[in-house]
Amino acid sequence: MKKNLLLFSLLLSLTSLMAQEWESVASLPGGSSDARHHPVTFSIGDYGYLLTGSVNGDAANDFMRYNSLTDTWEALPDFPGFARSFSYGTSRGTKAYVGFGRSGDFALNDLWEYDSETEQWTELAECPCAGRLHPAFIQVNGKIYVGLGNNSSNLQDWWEYDISTDTWSQKDNLPGPSRHHPFYFGIGDIAYVGFGHGNNSPNGSLNIYNDFYQFDPATDEWIQLNDFPGEGRVAGTQFDLNGKGYVLSGDGDDHSFMEEGEFWEYEPSTDEWTQMTSHPGSSRWAPGSFVIDEFVYLMCGLSDVRLESDMMRFDLGSDVTSTTEFTETAIRVFPNPASNQISFTEDISTFSAVRLVNNFGQVVRTLTTNQVDVRALPAGLYYLQFFQEEEVRVEKVTIVK
Repeated sequence: MKKNLLLFSLLLSLTSLMAQEWESVASLPGGSSDARHHPVTFSIGDYGYLLTGSVNGDAANDFMRYNSLTDTWEALPDFPGFARSFSYGTSRGTKAYVGFGRSGDFALNDLWEYDSETEQWTELAECPCAGRLHPAFIQVNGKIYVGLGNNSSNLQDWWEYDISTDTWSQKDNLPGPSRHHPFYFGIGDIAYVGFGHGNNSPNGSLNIYNDFYQFDPATDEWIQLNDFPGEGRVAGTQFDLNGKGYVLSGDGDDHSFMEEGEFWEYEPSTDEWTQMTSHPGSSRWAPGSFVIDEFVYLMCGLSDVRLESDMMRFDLGSDVTSTTEFTETAIRVFPNPASNQISFTEDISTFSAVRLVNNFGQVVRTLTTNQVDVRALPAGLYYLQFFQEEEVRVEKVTIVK
C-alpha cells in the first residue's frame, strides 16, 4: 500500500520489515563487471546462489554465494559444465538442479545437481528432448518439469525428470501456443506455467501472452486457468512461497520495459492475482531472484538504464494486502543512537508484544520491560516493533560501539 509523506517520515527508513517496501542490499561482488542478464539463481538455507548468465555479451560459468546473515557475497569454484546463458535452476532441501540454455551456438539439454553440503556438482542424465533456451523449469514432489522454450523455433513439449531414478519421460504438450521465456512456479503438487513470447504474427505484431495453465502430475492433465489480469509479459523472474506463486518484473506486451517493475501474487485456491509493491525503477529484462526465509531478493537483469549488478529485497512476511494500519504518533525511544541500553516512554503493558528486530528481519530481543540491554548486539540499524491489537507501531534505532 502507498504511504503518505508524513507517515513515511515518521517511520523513517523502515523498508522491508513493516512498510512493505523494497530495500537495497549488497550488490554482486565485482560491481559493474559482474552485471549480467539471465543469471541462474536459487537458495538453500540462509544462502542465495547465482551462476552463469550473460556477462559483457559472453556466456559465463562463474558461481557465487550470498550470505543473508552478513549481507556479503563470496566466490565459489566455477560451474563445471559449459559456460551458458538462458538457463534455469531450482532447489529443494540441500540440493539444486541446473540445466539447459545456450553455450556458443549450441542449445543445451543437460542437467546438473549441486549438493550444498559437499559443494560438489554431478552431471545427471541428459533430456532426450531437443536442447533449448528459455524453458520452464519447475520442481514438484521429487520431479522436475521442463518444457516450452526455443531453439530454431518456439516449443510446446513437456518433459518430466524423476530425481530418484535419474530418468526422463515425455508428457502431453502444453495445450496453448508454443512459446519461450514463460513465467512458472510449483505450488504443492501442481506445476503452473504461462505468459511468455510466441512467434511474431504475419502482420508483424508481437505475440506476448497472458494465458495461464496448470499441470497436475497425478493425472498428467493440463487445465487452462484465468488469464493474467495485467498486460502480457515475458522474461521476468518467478518463485513460490507459502502456498502462493509470484511473478516479478520482465518486459510488457510490447517486449520492452514497463514503467514499473510489477510484482504479482497468485492464489491457487481462487485462481486470482493480486498486484503487490513494484520494485524501484523500470521493469527488468531477464533478472534473477531467490527467496530466503520470507524475503525475496531480486538482482541483475537489463533495466532501462543499464545492465545491472545490484540486489534489492522485499519482506513477504508482511502481507501487502493486510488491513493493519500504522500509527502516526511516534513513541520516544532514548538514547538513540545507543551503545548500552535503550528505553522507551510507553507503558509496556499496553502492548501485546514488543520486539527488537535487526536489519535482516530477525528478532534479536523480546522485551518484558521498558528497557533493553544492547551491549552484546553488533552495531547497526534495528527496529523496535510495538504490537497492539491489529496495529503495529515501529521505531528505528541505531546501535553504535
